Amino acid sequence: MVMSIFKPLAYISIPILFLQTLSAKFPLARYYIRLALYVSTLSIVSIYGALASVVLTLVGRRYTINLVTARAFYALASRAVGITVDVEGEQWINTRPAILVGNHQSMLDILYLGRYVQPEYYVVN
Repeated sequence: MVMSIFKPLAYISIPILFLQTLSAKFPLARYYIRLALYVSTLSIVSIYGALASVVLTLVGRRYTINLVTARAFYALASRAVGITVDVEGEQWINTRPAILVGNHQSMLDILYLGRYVQPEYYVVN
């Protein structure tokens, strides 16, 4: 019973340890490994967002789909890639009216948009 759990973990850990060693020695390899992790997390969360949109629409919370998907992406991608976002002036985000700007100049924009999206913006009266 115990071996049926640990044996697959041992097989999975071999490529992970190889990639970790490779990324520690070569910066270009680190870049491509993190890029692959980022894109794969984006793909996983997009599938999650599609499923969550169906469920949230059925329960009457369709205005929170973007919030749930963005927060899930930030939680998963920031840990996978090792990038955290500190929002400067976060205490002013809840002040109304507010303008949140994302200029989409790189792929990392999705990460910081997932960090500073607030639930209050998706409440419809």
